[in-house]
Amino acid sequence: MKSQPTERPSLPTVIGMHCALLSLASGTVGLAVSFILWWRTVPREIARIGEQAGLFSAALGIVLASIGLASNRKSVRRLALLALCVNIAILSITLDTIFTFIR
Repeated sequence: MKSQPTERPSLPTVIGMHCALLSLASGTVGLAVSFILWWRTVPREIARIGEQAGLFSAALGIVLASIGLASNRKSVRRLALLALCVNIAILSITLDTIFTFIR
């Protein structure tokens, strides 16, 4: 009697929920920081460092959210979509802080 070969789950299926949760958690903190920087309540030297950190955080959050979006589970994809929206908001607020589009 031969055993059936088992299919191994893909990497996004295995780590999708962890990536989506990490992206959402870091995104909410990054969103709060980007609003603080947007209101210009900190010295300019600290704001420069915060802007660079915000861009890096948003880029990393988008990568983590895209791993979550590649998962097979519907709940993981929904959470990753929410995390993607938060990180795109961080990116847009940080870019507005740098280039002052609205002001």
